[in-house]
Amino acid sequence: MDQTFAQRILTKIGLAILVLALVDLLYLNYWVLQNQKLNIKDQKLEDVRTIQMVVTPSPVPKESPSPKPSFEPKVETKTIETKTVVEKESQTIVQTAQKEIFIPIGSGTTSSNSYVDLAGLEVTIDTNKYSQIESVVFEASIWVQDGNGKMFAQLYNTTDKHPVWNSEISTSSSVGTLATSSKITLDSGARTYRVQTKTNLTSFAAHVDNARLKIVLK
Repeated sequence: MDQTFAQRILTKIGLAILVLALVDLLYLNYWVLQNQKLNIKDQKLEDVRTIQMVVTPSPVPKESPSPKPSFEPKVETKTIETKTVVEKESQTIVQTAQKEIFIPIGSGTTSSNSYVDLAGLEVTIDTNKYSQIESVVFEASIWVQDGNGKMFAQLYNTTDKHPVWNSEISTSSSVGTLATSSKITLDSGARTYRVQTKTNLTSFAAHVDNARLKIVLK
């Protein structure tokens, strides 16, 4: 009897274990199925979201209304020029030009190496006939033969027997060159003046052309 009781207990325990194993197996199967369903739903939701993202059109930018041109009245600005007229008294300025007087003497040549009178080249001047003399100079076109050496010319006061101071002119040119002396002083009254010339090389003549006196009056 004891063995039968023990067998029954073991049988019941075995059945209980079998039932528990079946229940556990069913629960596991149920849990797996539920997880699969959830995964399928999640996958569908992801697909729907992806499709929505692709299909959703981008927003169209709205055109902003262009501002209406404002019509402002044009304002014209006129500048009025005011002219001031100043009347000036007319003044008459009288200018008297200086008078230039040229007194010709003549032309000549020499080969002397000391001052000699050139024949015919003399003039008599009376300073009393010229009022208010500003200045007097001796002028002539002078040159030396072939441009060799140097020639000189001057005025000589034959009345008082002395050269006219500062009247000497010179050149080494082979062509006529207008030479002008420094300002000279003519002795008062009537005096006779001659042109004297010399060259430093006697083989080459000194030439004086168109000698003259230039008198400027005040």
